[in-house]
Amino acid sequence: MTSRTKTDSASNARDLNSKSRHDTMLGTLLILGSAVAWSTMGIFVRLVPEADVWTVVFWRSIFGGFSIIALAMIERGRFSFEWRRTLTPAGIAITTLIASGIFSAIYSMQNTTIANACVIYSTVPFMAAVLAWLWFRERPAGRTLLCTFVAGAGVVITVGGTIALGGDHLKGDLAMVYGTFSIAMMTVIMRRYRDTPMLESVALACFVAAAFAFFFTDPFEISTGDIVLLGIFGIITQGGGLGIYTIGARRLPSAQAALLSASEMPMSPLWVWIFFNEMPANETFIGGAFVAAAILWNIGMELRKPPDAGLESVPEFPEVGQKAIRSNAP
Repeated sequence: MTSRTKTDSASNARDLNSKSRHDTMLGTLLILGSAVAWSTMGIFVRLVPEADVWTVVFWRSIFGGFSIIALAMIERGRFSFEWRRTLTPAGIAITTLIASGIFSAIYSMQNTTIANACVIYSTVPFMAAVLAWLWFRERPAGRTLLCTFVAGAGVVITVGGTIALGGDHLKGDLAMVYGTFSIAMMTVIMRRYRDTPMLESVALACFVAAAFAFFFTDPFEISTGDIVLLGIFGIITQGGGLGIYTIGARRLPSAQAALLSASEMPMSPLWVWIFFNEMPANETFIGGAFVAAAILWNIGMELRKPPDAGLESVPEFPEVGQKAIRSNAP
């Protein structure tokens, strides 16, 4: 009897290990899939060059907002939303920040290279750490301070190359600096007011952005084909990418999921280089290397920590705070 019990225990252990490996593999593929989905943002912007920022924001936000609502229904298994809780001062601030971030992200990518926009936006976690320290004195670890300095240096180098190019490139870079600030500030507010419903806030921000954009454009001036492209743009880079990420993230440690999703940064400029021959300035490569090194080192150190160690450093986005909003910027 004892021998049989041991055999059963060993069999159960093998089954658990097999399931764990399967979950890890599936989670890895799903996170990489979500990174691919988000990295297509630059492609869609370049596919509709005739559409102005108002038109792009209108159609992308309409389709994106409904795709997030659909995701919420699938996640919760019911048609239930908490819109009232988005009308608190914190909820209104979050909605405003997200909506303005949507505009700044699209404007940025229309006026600078996708690579520049990605490099600047990738510093969101470090800017959030600084804002958290300034607001409620959440002291960042020494590693985070160093990474923030390195990432900041990378942004300065990137923008410096943009100044040399002239034209509207600098406006595009500055727009993404604001977009980065808006999302970082939203992150800090969400951490302080955790009862704010995040999916509802993101969906509401999409609809607010669409309504605002409607007053400055006739969204039906563009062709039906372009409308379809912008609709796919919203679904893939918002509800679709977020849904895939959410399913995958449940199967992996948060630091490992963050590391895999960071693959979006090099993929975004890669696609526009392949399909549109868009080559950024040399300074962008240098600045991007600084930012990428800061991100990967910070996440790498997190992965090396023992499982029971508390998180330090960068304030983590809530699930939607990090990834649904990442849908609204490169």
